[in-house]
Amino acid sequence: MSLHDDLLDQARELKTTDARRPRQVNLRRAVSAAYYALFHLLVAEATRLYVRDNWELAAKLGRTFNHGEMSEATRGFANSQVPAALQPVGIPGFPSVDLKLVAEAFVSLQQHRHAADYDLAREFTRAEVNGFIEQVESAFIAWDRIKTSDEARLFLGCFQLWKTWNKAR
Repeated sequence: MSLHDDLLDQARELKTTDARRPRQVNLRRAVSAAYYALFHLLVAEATRLYVRDNWELAAKLGRTFNHGEMSEATRGFANSQVPAALQPVGIPGFPSVDLKLVAEAFVSLQQHRHAADYDLAREFTRAEVNGFIEQVESAFIAWDRIKTSDEARLFLGCFQLWKTWNKAR
């Protein structure tokens, strides 16, 4: 099993750890694990664009992705505001509903992960955390439908090229 699948399983387990009254620590870690499941799925897919058979090289390349630039790119796709340099790419219906779903899930879960990790006044409910996990599960399914498309490869490329492509030319 992959790291992203394991993280999603961990999120599911953590949300149900306390049968009656869920402890905030478990709900918070479930939110974090759900976000990191999606993060690592996308990083794994992006590294596969460049490296297929060398796990060590793929791991090194994976370390070059940063949450900030990924956040900017996914926010742009979620809001259908892709850089002008990418507008004439010839992909009908770009970005697709599935790609927007993945991008929206990333943006949403990253915000909730920040709250889970840093906002100690914020309380999470099991139902709310379940919704976040379902959002990531839906993103996994949507990604599986589009992962071999040109728009998916372009999306992944934006994780490291967003600032360059977003510059006015």
